[in-house]
Amino acid sequence: MRSSAGLIVTTCSFAIFTDIFLYGVIVPILPFSLQDRIGISTKRVQYWVSIALAVFGAALLAGSPVWGYLADRIHNRRVPMLIGLIVLCGATVFLCVGRTLALFMIGRALQGISAALTWTVGLALVVDTVDKEHIGKAMGWISTACSLGILVAPLLGGLVYGKGGYYSVFAMCFGLLAVDIVLRLIIIEVKDAKRWLDRAEPIAEADPERVVTEEPKIEKSKDNIAQQTGGQTKDVSDPSRSPIKTLVKLLGQPRFLAALWGTFVQALINTALESTLPLLTHEIFGWDSIGAGLIFLPVILPSFLGPVVGMVGDRYGPKWLASFGFLFATPFVVCLRFVDENTIQDKTLLCGLLAGVGITTACIFGPLMAEITWSVQGEDGTEGAGQIAQAYGLYNMAYSGGSLVGPIMGGMVKDSAGWATVGWSLGIVVFVSAIPTVLYTGGPLKVKLRGWG
Repeated sequence: MRSSAGLIVTTCSFAIFTDIFLYGVIVPILPFSLQDRIGISTKRVQYWVSIALAVFGAALLAGSPVWGYLADRIHNRRVPMLIGLIVLCGATVFLCVGRTLALFMIGRALQGISAALTWTVGLALVVDTVDKEHIGKAMGWISTACSLGILVAPLLGGLVYGKGGYYSVFAMCFGLLAVDIVLRLIIIEVKDAKRWLDRAEPIAEADPERVVTEEPKIEKSKDNIAQQTGGQTKDVSDPSRSPIKTLVKLLGQPRFLAALWGTFVQALINTALESTLPLLTHEIFGWDSIGAGLIFLPVILPSFLGPVVGMVGDRYGPKWLASFGFLFATPFVVCLRFVDENTIQDKTLLCGLLAGVGITTACIFGPLMAEITWSVQGEDGTEGAGQIAQAYGLYNMAYSGGSLVGPIMGGMVKDSAGWATVGWSLGIVVFVSAIPTVLYTGGPLKVKLRGWG
């Protein structure tokens, strides 16, 4: 039970949700807390909001390849997950008590380091545990958890801050961490469960009824371990397998690179909106932190499509789902530029456009996350098994790169050129991203021309 695929996917999904939630819960309250707690002037708020979000992305970018390399070498996923949780608790304490920019930025950096560890090792643990034919569905649940974290966090952060104040927000965060601690302590990796079951086999033989109920689990665990660790053992024992050679091999695959680029762009869009929407709604509509949190609600609901999108991806592949997402997200993102007046029409337009962005990005996130595994392991699911954590380390680097560029592109472009420029510039990036997705995601595009065989 403690090593079941369902529990491990749930634990990893909740770990990623917690990590993202603690990152995003301060998004709608940043403009207000920077002024009230640290004393930043109104003119500099947008600048420091962008910097605070970018610091997280920079730490995530720096930590992802390191944790990916170490995770593939030690083959122990549970201990790094617990270390990441300790770092996250420390980051939350810094953010809760800090009243200086230095402490605040240290907290954001620690959040990024924790996220690098949790994402890299957590996704590798899911791949270790789940059968290849169910990878898309598992990643669909994780994408739902991530989307909910990204979008529910600002919503609850704004509401709780408006009603209960700054420390009430962090009371909620510490409660979430308590649940996360319990889940991460409960799980057992499949290979560890197999060793325990192997030791218990002589005892089980004396109890025929117990053998009947447990034998299938033992055999399944053995089969999974043989399939999942065979390639990893080979990779680790091969002295010629260096991290540089592994990186060169991964980055030499157009299919893998297309997934990384799509991930980068999606993170860029998410963080660009996070860095601008709270201030935009305050400046145009006069909304406070509650309104700044509620504006993310239209993007939340489509995230529940994650498991359904994952199952569709398992059956039909990720190419057309992700391509649909990028192509149809373009008009919604571009039209954000038309929100510029304090009218009911503009408020309705903004909510409708954000809902469209939410639906289309739901078609991108899960399929591209699963595509990392599919592109590395190949059709039979055995190639590059020992490279999974490094592959997801690169995935995290792509996501963190987008998290670094997004706030800068969103916040600073808004300050210098206006909100309209943010809308059409983001739209161009999204549209261009559909090209490599169509060509390479799920394998090279094959077009049969009439009369050409």
